[in-house]
Amino acid sequence: MELKQKIQASYLAVVIIWSTTPLAIQWSGRGVSYLFGVTARMVIGLAVCLLLLRLMRLPMDWQRKALLTYLAAGLGIYAAMLCVYWGAQYIPSGWISVLFGLTPIVTGVMARRFLGERALGGVRLVGVFTGIMGLVVVFYGSLHFSENAWYGVVALLCSVTLHSASTVWTKYLGFHGHGLVIVAGGLLVAVPLYLLTWWLLEEPWPVQIPLRAMGAILYLGVIATVLGFAAFFTFCAMWMQQGWHC
Repeated sequence: MELKQKIQASYLAVVIIWSTTPLAIQWSGRGVSYLFGVTARMVIGLAVCLLLLRLMRLPMDWQRKALLTYLAAGLGIYAAMLCVYWGAQYIPSGWISVLFGLTPIVTGVMARRFLGERALGGVRLVGVFTGIMGLVVVFYGSLHFSENAWYGVVALLCSVTLHSASTVWTKYLGFHGHGLVIVAGGLLVAVPLYLLTWWLLEEPWPVQIPLRAMGAILYLGVIATVLGFAAFFTFCAMWMQQGWHC
């Protein structure tokens, strides 16, 4: 498969998988706390990642550039996802999709500032805004204000900023490892941080986990985390080979 086709396939996988993530995030918090939902998701994701690495015989890279990349990816996975899960308590899933549509713009601005790349403009900018308007149209019915909705909006904007910063930092480091390796390395950073947060907040273990929440957590852990992030980092790595930003 040619590089262009691989880029398109990775991008399509990210879009398909992550388009289902907002609703699954809200389902994963029904009957359990948001912190349990995100922590369980990442623990499951790490276990699946390590298993796949072993089955595929993909070795982890422990050189300095690789370790810094794991740190950049892991801090993004931890901070950005924590904001999303907390904010999802206050806004519907449609809002999450719309607000995350701002990610290409924020990433482009950061890439321009810190990497010296050309700013979004022309066809690219039109494409981004068209996509955002499309999300607004699709989720228009859920775009209603609640009393505490601004909590969720602020949390999601923080998440978008943190995710974009992590992406730009990862690109700046220039590590071209396998996407699954980067996800595993990132989760090795993020999971202890989630467990530490759980301990510091003295989060209780749920007495009962509803079936829908359990199914959503499993889906997010295996599909959205492992496959979704692996496709995202693979897409970014191949995209960088062409001299473009994520």
